[in-house]
Amino acid sequence: MTSWLFTFLVHSTLWLGLAWLSVRLFPGIHARLRETIWCTALAASLITPTVHTLASPDSAVWRLPVPSVVTGGEHASGEPGHRDGEASGPVPAGGEVHRNEGGADASLPAPAGIPWVSLAGGLLALYLLRLEKLRRRLRDREPVTDPRASRALAALGARAGLATPPRLTESHHLGSPVALGVGTRREICVPVRALHELDEGELRALLGHEVAHHLRRDTIRLSVLNVLQAVFFFQPLFRLAMRELRMAAEELCDDWAANQFDDRFAMASCLTEVARWVVRGDRHSPVPCIGRRRSQLERRVRRLMSEHGSLRAPSRTRRRLSAVGLLALAPLLAPVMAPGTDRSHEDRRVLEGAETGEHGLSREHELRERGEHGPASQIRGTL
Repeated sequence: MTSWLFTFLVHSTLWLGLAWLSVRLFPGIHARLRETIWCTALAASLITPTVHTLASPDSAVWRLPVPSVVTGGEHASGEPGHRDGEASGPVPAGGEVHRNEGGADASLPAPAGIPWVSLAGGLLALYLLRLEKLRRRLRDREPVTDPRASRALAALGARAGLATPPRLTESHHLGSPVALGVGTRREICVPVRALHELDEGELRALLGHEVAHHLRRDTIRLSVLNVLQAVFFFQPLFRLAMRELRMAAEELCDDWAANQFDDRFAMASCLTEVARWVVRGDRHSPVPCIGRRRSQLERRVRRLMSEHGSLRAPSRTRRRLSAVGLLALAPLLAPVMAPGTDRSHEDRRVLEGAETGEHGLSREHELRERGEHGPASQIRGTL
């Protein structure tokens, strides 16, 4: 367990760091390509340590030396001559101590995972508590009866190819629209003021954005990301990846809603209005939410109104093939966590060898003296 966690920490830092660097070097790349880069980095962070744990360490291109305690004392059982010493005859007292220490190292990985499991379980419970808090917050929501919203939602659902359009509800305790549920239980919940303060184009853009979340299955994606962030809380780059993936998803949903009726101005105007409604409870929403922070909404408005926009994204086929190819090569390029030279262990072996040599010399000296004063010498004296 300890060995896998340490390998995961090193590999995830490598892959997520490369993803961050590539996105920063090319800030104008399309949101869809940014999403692919971060998803590939997250997948590689989980795949490569698992493959290295199961496969031979010779399959990697390079190795990274680590303390022997991290690898669970595996080097103790694989040292030349150590197993032979155990199998042959009596073992000196020093050898017995050395074998016990190796066994103690090997037992370290099991209890080392207990704190990780405990903290991860607590963070998962906190995530479930946030979901329950949102459910109670929206307990008083009611179905929307506005005919404008019903017509717009039906048209958007048909354009998205959804079998049935999501259920549309409204709530007085909501500052920003959210997408809820999956499958036949899809739902869009909007603030009550959205039906009174948005014109028809802005309302259509708002509903289109939430329909895009359901089309992309962002409710499932965000749940998986929240679970990963809770389980691997000790990797701060996971939080960065989650923030970047959320932003990419929101930009892609903005584009989809704006392109349905070829009206980017309506989408930008909608985001400007929603920015005034955002409340503190929306910042940490555990479900897809059109607006979390005003600063992010302002950035999305500027992007929608920009004449240049983002660079064109590669096709879906090219992106998928590239991601699969990188994931196939990732285990070969990631470093193997190999045990380094343990100086204390070598010093003990040298000391034991010296003691064994001194013991052999003293034994030889004793036998020589016995030969001089033994029966043969007595016979020579008698003669």
